[in-house]
Amino acid sequence: MTTSTDRLAAHPIAPEESSAELHDAAAKVRELVIEAVARQPSECMLLSGGLDTSILAPLAHVGGTRAAVTVLASEDAPDGPFARAVASRLGWTHHLVQTAFGDLLKDTDFVVRTLRSFDPMEVRNSIVISRALRETAFHGYRTAMTGDAADELFGGYSFMWEKSPTEFEEYSRRMAATMKFSSYSLGQALGVEVRAPYTDPHVVDLATRLPKRLKVAQYNGATVGKWVLRWAFPECENRWRRKDPIEVGSGSTGLPGWFAEHTSAERLVTEQARIRQEDRVEIRDAEHLAYYLAFRRALPDALEDRGFGEHSCAHCGFDLPRPDSVFCTTCGAFPARP
Repeated sequence: MTTSTDRLAAHPIAPEESSAELHDAAAKVRELVIEAVARQPSECMLLSGGLDTSILAPLAHVGGTRAAVTVLASEDAPDGPFARAVASRLGWTHHLVQTAFGDLLKDTDFVVRTLRSFDPMEVRNSIVISRALRETAFHGYRTAMTGDAADELFGGYSFMWEKSPTEFEEYSRRMAATMKFSSYSLGQALGVEVRAPYTDPHVVDLATRLPKRLKVAQYNGATVGKWVLRWAFPECENRWRRKDPIEVGSGSTGLPGWFAEHTSAERLVTEQARIRQEDRVEIRDAEHLAYYLAFRRALPDALEDRGFGEHSCAHCGFDLPRPDSVFCTTCGAFPARP
């Protein structure tokens, strides 16, 4: 008997413009992603409507997923229409959270305490994930699927595209070996088990062996990443949607401006000087200040853990993830050393 999964696996890879190498790689990627989703059934999906979750959604549907959560922090957030379309086509219950910045920021202390970070980009993205997982838990779902790791594994980040093939592939392998996602720790703290099929060891192993030419290519005059993933699932309705970070897709990208409007220049300068003198931490802007103050509230003893050593961040004193790190995961400084 032919099952729904069999039919998905048998979907032909679109032949136009595809080389034999791309065709074979796409077929293998397709097979492994389908198998990974089948091994990680979930009750709910954190759905952005981007390429990564749009690929997973119909596969998750076969495995029994019938609900999705999407968080929008602004009325014109790009994720909105894409996520609605995917959920509607699958007939899912769609928990669409339309929230203002003031409400979204209620999760700030929880996020910085759980992640032990006041890096603005990390918090700005993770506060959306936290709100989505909180909504997931509120509705009683115990498992949630995410699209984590597709960008790291398949060349989704534009800052990598100008690297030479050798540099690109070395950097990709390093990212695959060290990648961490806030959804796991946030979900654990909220009682939700996060399942991320792209992190399946078989998918990771294949992805790290694929060359740059199968991950980054030209399409309609523009450079695009995740090339082989797009060819692996040609039926994906959002196959050619551009890559938007969580903060852009959800609308939380407006938070820096919001904090700037709500923090006087005098207060910012005064607090920067005080924190530099008392805590030996460099504060860059109003948003950074807000997250640092949340960090101090949520983790009052955290400063005692600093080493100020050879492998510590020059801007906050916390140890860097690795001796060769140039980015501080605690305060977000780049470069973290002179």
